[in-house]
Amino acid sequence: MASISLHAVTKRFLDDGPAVLSGVDLEIADGEFIVLVGPSGCGKTTLLRIVAGLETATSGELLIGGSDMSHLPAGDRNIAMVFQNYALFPHLTVAENIGFGLKIRGMPKAERRSMVEEVASLLGLAPYLERRPGELSGGQRQRVAMGRAIVRRPAAFLMDEPLSNLDAKLRVEMRAEISRMQRRLNATTIYVTHDQTEAMTMGDRVVVLNRGVVQQIAPPAELYQSPANAFVAQFIGAPTMNMLAGSVSGGRLAVGAADIPLPDRFEACSGPVLVGARPEHIGVADPGEGHFKGRVALVEHLGKEVQVHFEIGPVGDEDSYVLVATLDPGEVPSEGSKASIVLDVDHIYLFDRDSGSRLPAP
Repeated sequence: MASISLHAVTKRFLDDGPAVLSGVDLEIADGEFIVLVGPSGCGKTTLLRIVAGLETATSGELLIGGSDMSHLPAGDRNIAMVFQNYALFPHLTVAENIGFGLKIRGMPKAERRSMVEEVASLLGLAPYLERRPGELSGGQRQRVAMGRAIVRRPAAFLMDEPLSNLDAKLRVEMRAEISRMQRRLNATTIYVTHDQTEAMTMGDRVVVLNRGVVQQIAPPAELYQSPANAFVAQFIGAPTMNMLAGSVSGGRLAVGAADIPLPDRFEACSGPVLVGARPEHIGVADPGEGHFKGRVALVEHLGKEVQVHFEIGPVGDEDSYVLVATLDPGEVPSEGSKASIVLDVDHIYLFDRDSGSRLPAP
């Protein structure tokens, strides 16, 4: 396997058009599992295609294993790519699909068969080698696509939303299987997804992109606990982080009629802010003791926890806000009732209202 480095990579599809990617810098260690995540159109698939050699960067540098690959054709990069539509040959057997790339390279049949059987055993495909893709389940077809990539023993694996065509249960199973396989092979991997659950459970590090700009690169837990800005804070986490407009002065936070003392870590902050609070850091207080008064607009029972939507307002310049809290089933007020809502101020976040940057800077 090999390390991958991107230095100031920018991509425009038109000379005078907007930048799809803007100055992307990324260092991927040998054997690391990196996940690219972000909203549709953020540039994550374009970045993957640049690494694969299917697109050419407008400017910047791409190194694979320390060698400049910026202008090398895709076929010479020793990269294997797994697509979301599997791209299997329907008229070939599983064995023929897995070994197709080896056959094209002129590998002798006996050697090819040995390598195909080894990979098939790794992926639990040994009983299906003589079947055709149409006789397989979605998960089995995905394994065949992965086997075709693995058997080549490439420098790196690139995966573009490989689980998007599977149902929810199978996605969970395949997510775990890909993670186990990647660690067993110690394979340098770049994985693109729009599903933050996949990003948070699979990646050694996650790259969050928005409008072609890298917002943050960090391990999953760090993204959740220490987001660099309001975009990352709201994009990572489900339900999303609650945001309220407020202002800080003299160590106190004003949000509508609420006047809330802040922890010492915010002593240097002042001016207009966005206040972020995760759903698990919002609770119900005794009447008259909370920070906000509100109404229970919706209760969603999810088994071990309940999501409660509180409607509060008017707050600041808005007519009303909806705060989503995650509560234990025994704490849930009835839908339509009034409630006093409290923020856990030890776990809130402040962001600059104009730039979205976290305050104080992480």
